[in-house]
Amino acid sequence: MKVSAIICEYNPMHNGHVHHIRKTRENGATHIIGLLSSNFVQRGDVALLDKFDRAKLAIHHGVDLVIELPVAFSNASAELYATGAVSILNNLGIVDELSFGSSCSDLECLELLTEASLSTTQQYLDRIRDRMRQGDSYPAALWEIVRQRYGNKVAGMMHDPNNMLAIEYMKAMHKVNAGFKPFTIERQCVIHDSMEPSDMYASASFVRKSVAEGDMAYLDYVPEDTAKLIAQRTSEGKIADVRRLERLILHRIRTMQPEELLELPDVNESLQNRIYAARHANSWDELLAGVKARCFTMSRIRRIMMAAAIGIRREDLRYYPPYARVIAFNERGRELMGYAKKKSRIPIGTSLAKLSEEGRLANKFVRLEERATDVYGLSVEKMFSAEQEFRMKIVPEVTK
Repeated sequence: MKVSAIICEYNPMHNGHVHHIRKTRENGATHIIGLLSSNFVQRGDVALLDKFDRAKLAIHHGVDLVIELPVAFSNASAELYATGAVSILNNLGIVDELSFGSSCSDLECLELLTEASLSTTQQYLDRIRDRMRQGDSYPAALWEIVRQRYGNKVAGMMHDPNNMLAIEYMKAMHKVNAGFKPFTIERQCVIHDSMEPSDMYASASFVRKSVAEGDMAYLDYVPEDTAKLIAQRTSEGKIADVRRLERLILHRIRTMQPEELLELPDVNESLQNRIYAARHANSWDELLAGVKARCFTMSRIRRIMMAAAIGIRREDLRYYPPYARVIAFNERGRELMGYAKKKSRIPIGTSLAKLSEEGRLANKFVRLEERATDVYGLSVEKMFSAEQEFRMKIVPEVTK
């Protein structure tokens, strides 16, 4: 048995994702675990399709067991997103390799970039902070110091969007002393977030934009079952759009006290002041524009707004995820669950209600997930509540 894991959002599942799963299987994986983002994703947005739909698509395309990445980490910075995901996989005690895409497609290259990032952060933190005080965002400040230390070529590879998460996965593996190895494949042609398709591949950003605009251009770049499910959920009023949360977010920001803002993840005093000054904004776009500054990325600001809406606080990210919640599996996945229950250092199961009984921290994470689903249920045309979190019956998917 060789167990490979993929950290994923599948927002939504497209041809590049299918290629990645296939290459992971060709590399010898007998079983594949997908660690899937909750209903809120790392860019500070709602997922186009809910997590149960995305999990089923993953199973249809070769993943055997889908585990949810709790919302506190799925809606976090790249570093925390990667750390939370890697910690779950490591605690399962059954993973042999972590499979991810990169532009390098070369582990030696990625190890060099990881070392450059780690050593620069550890040895030159004061210089990074100086640049941030001059107006750079943290990623921009780190990149510039790396460029000065290692030259333009290394810095250019680090700045490549297709390498950024790969580096964070490698760093997280160092941090938790992971008991599995990395495996990387070359991302196919399309740059992360690119709006320019290439051959049969397009970015998830391109697909989401096409869906939002009612443009059928995305059909060439997603599997047939993804296209059918998007069409079905569109007709049912179940496609999520963050703009439906506009009034909820505006209300939350308007009614938060300055000290409450400082308790949100990734908020420093400068951001606290900017958010508080912008609290009377009359639209989502106006709020974002009021907070935006050169030293703060838009994704960071959006994540903060999502955290405010859900009720995620900085202290919720002090701990690693305390359980592994299964949201889809097939027969090979059932085998994996049995194996993991003997090896795992954290509880594993399909029932949020039962996982909530695994201690105070587990209960806290379950309550966050419940609130997140209540909020997510307002982002679709046909609203729903968190009841589905506890009523959803997880049964094995039959795969070809």
